[in-house]
Formats: sequence, C-alpha cells, structure tokens
Amino acid sequence: MSWFVGQQVSVLRESGIFTIQEIRKTQLVLTDENGFSYTYTHDLVVARQAIEVHKIKYKDENPSSHTHRQKPSSAKDNALPSIDLHAEVLGLPLYYTAHEVLCAQIVAFQRYCNQQFYSRKAKFLVIHGVGEGRLKKEIKQLVLSHGGMSMNDAQWSNGTVGASRIELVMSAFEPF
Repeated sequence: MSWFVGQQVSVLRESGIFTIQEIRKTQLVLTDENGFSYTYTHDLVVARQAIEVHKIKYKDENPSSHTHRQKPSSAKDNALPSIDLHAEVLGLPLYYTAHEVLCAQIVAFQRYCNQQFYSRKAKFLVIHGVGEGRLKKEIKQLVLSHGGMSMNDAQWSNGTVGASRIELVMSAFEPF
C-alpha cells in the first residue's frame, strides 16, 4: 500500500479515524481525532474510502424495503410489522464508526416510523438489541421529544430488553 502523510486511515480492531503523521519502514505513526499519537505496523492500517450510501446493494431484498425485516419477538406480536436496527441487517459498512452506525440506525428508525404512519399502522416493533442500551436510549429520547408516539418494552431475554413496541397516535403524529 502506498501511504502519504496526512492520509486518513482506520486501524483494524480499533474505532475512530486516524491521520498519518510519519511513515517508517515497518510502522506508521498515527494521531487520532483527539491528537493522541500511536504507532502501528503497516498490516494493521487500512486506507479509508468514502462510499456513496445510495449505491449500496442489498442482497436478496427489494431495494425499497431494505430498512426493515420481519422478525416478530413473540407469538403475541406476530401480526405487528417490525424493523431490525442491527447494523448488519441494515447493511452498514463494517468500517463505520460507532457514531456513524448510530446515526444511520436513527435515520432508518425515522423512515420506518414515517412508512408506518403513511400505511396507517399505529403499532410496530423496533428491534434494537440488548447491547449497552445506547440505541434504545436514543430512540426513547426521540419518541419522547417528537410527540404523538409512545414506546414500551416488547421482548425479554435473560432479563434484558431487545425490542420495543412503538405506538403512533395518528391524529397527533407528524412525520419526521
């Protein structure tokens, strides 16, 4: 790989964007967004490349419906439409930072809310996963601040919640 000083790169098994400060024979000296310096071997560093998200192909899915996947959380919720916000289900690139993934998940959630509103479906499931709960907290904050919506836990797994039931008040909800 041909490196140059000032090039933005990523490091395998690390999050964040790094900038090349110095090129050595077998190592690169990098700085992160906060100005901290690190030294990595060439084989752990990869060049960053911007992609145009609208050009991403979704395998085995209709492009117009790529933001959701039917995955009911229980027999009681079988009839409810759902969206799975896991990064791999949304087809997000592996090199996205945690912040970029979170932003893409929020946008997918907003689009899905709008789809359900226009389809006149007042209830649906959001599968956010158990994880550390950051995505669930962000969605809950969005629901509380937007109005015309409510959110309740929908699925329990080993004492943790991995999905939520969203209800739209059709007369009060305004699309995002």
